[in-house]
Amino acid sequence: MKNFRLIGVLLLTASFALVSCGADPTNFGTLPADTVSNKITGNVHEWGIDLSAQKATEGEVIFAIANFGTIAHEFIVVKTDYEVGQIPLGENNRFDEEGEGVEAINEIKEFPINTSEVLTVNLEAGNYQLLCNIAGHYKNGMYAAFTVE
Repeated sequence: MKNFRLIGVLLLTASFALVSCGADPTNFGTLPADTVSNKITGNVHEWGIDLSAQKATEGEVIFAIANFGTIAHEFIVVKTDYEVGQIPLGENNRFDEEGEGVEAINEIKEFPINTSEVLTVNLEAGNYQLLCNIAGHYKNGMYAAFTVE
């Protein structure tokens, strides 16, 4: 467990180094659409989620995620066949994490700015969305498509 926390700290430290050099830590550049990795780095920010890969192979997947936003965010792995950004929202401007057509696998609960967390999950083949479900955040674009082969 200490190794995963160390990875998160190193990710955050490297990201701050990029910021101080003038690089944009929310921009991973243009990655090939077929990039596959089971060790994903990324960040959440208003209003998006950036990832080092959008695909993984079935089995253990490790996400090291930093919050580069100006407010707290969460990071949820949801298995669903809804189109990205199209999970129906309720009156509370969130979607039901136990609702029909979605399976919330696991999450990094709401975490503060300038911190990072590591989430390890076992995923089977299918379509996923990686997202923030704090009221209004999903609607404002905090989601990313993710596929497990």
